[in-house]
Amino acid sequence: MIASYLTTERELSSIAAGADVDALAPALIGTGHMLFAERKGDPPEVGAVRKVVTGVIAGVVRQPLR
Repeated sequence: MIASYLTTERELSSIAAGADVDALAPALIGTGHMLFAERKGDPPEVGAVRKVVTGVIAGVVRQPLR
């Protein structure tokens, strides 16, 4: 599902034409998983999630994603 979304964004030129969405998708999933794994309290803050997602896709973003 995430790879499909990124493919659409690539087709709309929101991310670089050469972006490897098949590598980016599991990187995003794994990064998100690590933020939530083994938590016993509250989920991570929105800002923390945004920071790691931005870090993963920073090199391929061309314009704001939809």
